[in-house]
Amino acid sequence: MTQPPDDSGAPDPSGPADVAVIGGGPGGATVATLLARRGRSVVLYEKAQHPRFHVGESLLPKTVPLLEDLGVHDQVRAMGTFKPGAEFVAPKHGRRQVFRFDQALDPNPGHAYHVERASFDALLLNNAAANGVTVHQRTEVVSAAPRLGDSVLTVDDGIGRRTDRARFVIDASGRDGLLARKLTNRQPDRMHNTAAIFAHLRGVSRDNWGLDGDIAVCWFDQGWIWMIPLPDGRVSVGAVCGPEHFKRRRGSLEDFYTETLQRSAEVWEMVQHAERVSPVRGTGNYSYCADRMYGDGYLLLGDSYCFLDPVFSSGVHLAMIGAQSAAAAIDRLLDHPARGARLLRRHQKLVEGDLKRISWFIRRFNTPALQRMFMNPRNLLGVRRAVLSVLAGDTRHGLNLDLRLAAFRLFYWLEQRRDPEQSPAAIAPPEPAE
Repeated sequence: MTQPPDDSGAPDPSGPADVAVIGGGPGGATVATLLARRGRSVVLYEKAQHPRFHVGESLLPKTVPLLEDLGVHDQVRAMGTFKPGAEFVAPKHGRRQVFRFDQALDPNPGHAYHVERASFDALLLNNAAANGVTVHQRTEVVSAAPRLGDSVLTVDDGIGRRTDRARFVIDASGRDGLLARKLTNRQPDRMHNTAAIFAHLRGVSRDNWGLDGDIAVCWFDQGWIWMIPLPDGRVSVGAVCGPEHFKRRRGSLEDFYTETLQRSAEVWEMVQHAERVSPVRGTGNYSYCADRMYGDGYLLLGDSYCFLDPVFSSGVHLAMIGAQSAAAAIDRLLDHPARGARLLRRHQKLVEGDLKRISWFIRRFNTPALQRMFMNPRNLLGVRRAVLSVLAGDTRHGLNLDLRLAAFRLFYWLEQRRDPEQSPAAIAPPEPAE
């Protein structure tokens, strides 16, 4: 695969850029591409060299139109695995339930893709360069002092340090959160404090899987396990668990990974004879959110601002649709600085709405009430199709979606009240629709 161009080693000779983007992941590459298409001079700094490993291999259907707009859909389709839906497995209930994306409120497109992130991210970064973005790889932004109109960045390309300037800075550096850590207070999600352990396997048995290409999510006593079919017969298998599970680790990470998968009889039956073809990796402090998204001359994008548990594979999607609305806001802001706060506030409202609709499900994912509702889905008042819309990433469907989600929250509350396993504190009136 062609590597993205590497222009590190010299600053942009044309002078200060309109926008500097820190981070070359999906969010950073997308916002850079869209701003460059609007005629803005954009410089992107990526501290690694693409392609490089990254977890988060499953895309959502509502990302597909943006891939088409970026001009990379054909390449993603060729490199990826077709994803028609999601399968949820609840051993406690002795049931499996498949959700088809083509049954959502808006059934188009009714599919997505699973991708190897190294190839996918490199494709998006290549595309940014092809659209006129100046890409500096192996170049770390050591510090940044954002100010609208004259932001100063100190960058290190491995040879030496230099100072670059830009009118606006976007922090798309993901969990590193260069500006997020400096200028905001990043708060962990106390309601969902989880960590993950994962690897790629080859030779996973598909006998008990649903539709070919589905992502499989299996509850077990310590959390949940994902299984994502990748190209070339590999499967990404990872477990997301609470901190108490990881405190039990005594041996190597590899042994702990095996022991974790063995706790799910359903998963172990499929993976026990598989070959591990990647290192076992782990990550902690999974869910967090910064206390502000933007300020004078800067914006936090994607995981730099907020990271959610990946149970609904929302990370790449949220970063890319956030990049779409961010590009529109920043383009107008550069022409009308006095309207900057209002433009960024409008963008933040969209992103916060996306996060709220998805995080409501995430925070309740391991509750008995939600498991029962997922295993016995009903479409009363269209709530099943609304949940499918959230699973598909269609979080900006408007009042039609929000009314049905409000009904689902009501049904969930009623389901909780008849559940003796729920604590009194968990039984609260449903949240109002926005």
